[in-house]
Amino acid sequence: MEMRFEYIDGVLVAHVQMYLDQVGAENFKYVLGERMKEGEKIILDLEKLVNIDNYGLDALLAMAQKALENHSVIKLARVNADMQIVLDITKVYRVFDIYPTIEAAVASCQEMNV
Repeated sequence: MEMRFEYIDGVLVAHVQMYLDQVGAENFKYVLGERMKEGEKIILDLEKLVNIDNYGLDALLAMAQKALENHSVIKLARVNADMQIVLDITKVYRVFDIYPTIEAAVASCQEMNV
């Protein structure tokens, strides 16, 4: 499980690559957990995510819980149609704000500072 990170206007953007499954879920939680700072705004770019299973969904929810405890925010961006179906069926979409673009997600984080 690879992730690439960048900051856009003070918001941490994590580009999630390929698979968020049993093999990658623990690594995802560890890497993202280590990067998350108190009060951080984080966008998970899921454009290249092609597979997510129950371990991956659990990892997403665990990171949402950690963000809540850490006074941070996690938003999702560029969720492809297949992943959107999974999020809809499992109702995980209720936990996250989802945006069609990274720019829209970053803008929503900027609005939180107002």
